[in-house]
Amino acid sequence: MKNSVNIILCKDFIEYFLRVFQVSHYLKSCNGQGSASAPILVPVSSSNHHVELNMRSQSKNARYALMTLANEMSDKRKITEPVVRKNFKVILLYGVDKVSENNQRLIKWILDSSSDACKIIMTCQDESNLVDSIKSRCKLITIGVPSTREIVDILTYISKRESFDLPATFATTIASQSRQNLREAILALEACKTKNYPFIDGQAIPLGWEEVLEELSAEILDDPAPKRLFLARGKLQKLLVEFVPPKLILQKLVELFLKGIHTSVKREVYYWHAYYDKRLPVGASALLKLEEFVAKFMSIHRKSLSVGSQ
Repeated sequence: MKNSVNIILCKDFIEYFLRVFQVSHYLKSCNGQGSASAPILVPVSSSNHHVELNMRSQSKNARYALMTLANEMSDKRKITEPVVRKNFKVILLYGVDKVSENNQRLIKWILDSSSDACKIIMTCQDESNLVDSIKSRCKLITIGVPSTREIVDILTYISKRESFDLPATFATTIASQSRQNLREAILALEACKTKNYPFIDGQAIPLGWEEVLEELSAEILDDPAPKRLFLARGKLQKLLVEFVPPKLILQKLVELFLKGIHTSVKREVYYWHAYYDKRLPVGASALLKLEEFVAKFMSIHRKSLSVGSQ
């Protein structure tokens, strides 16, 4: 939902955004600490008019990524003809309330020093975790949570568009258990349908599984050391016990991994995704195959990082 709200704001902010909005995902090379340090690679998403950075998943390297982006935009601004200077670049920052105060103060500095080169849109879940210097410089927009009835209506609309039957009682159960979180409710519906359809009374409703996979993928992309495999096994086992379908876990992992790797190795990841997708059993017995895939990806990622650092 936060991503969707940001995109809507950007479309209003840039007049012709709808015509040219094509997002690409790649690794951004950022300057590390000290002139002799190796470049730091940070996953970003961007179009001609905006850049997205997940502050929560990149909390370790967020400082370097922010500095690099701000400097690049300022440099481009200096050489741009005044007649086209109205085409601002927008930086979308997710999870700002999850990063340290030092990184938040850096955002404040960018707000002060680069306002003529870029505009910043930030999202957070708890504004009380933001430093006052940021809150005083921003227009705060609070997005109210949807009611249970509104979530049920959206789930029903999705089921009609996707041509499957969704009993009203089951939709209400999902909406109630999702704690008024629309995105979580939609993901729970997807997981339930993949796990068991037609739906049955008392069917388990997995919640929060996407967040677990986002944390796992961020850890692996940051440090694909073999020791991570043991931690990955525990998280994958937890999801399977909570009835998250194995194919959905694999699909989401691939989606997250692809955003944080070199283009040169993406084809290999696609190959192994297809390989394990065909061989993935159902239920908890899929743990071994999921673990094999993660180990395979970690090996690919380690090799690509070692080649890139040479």
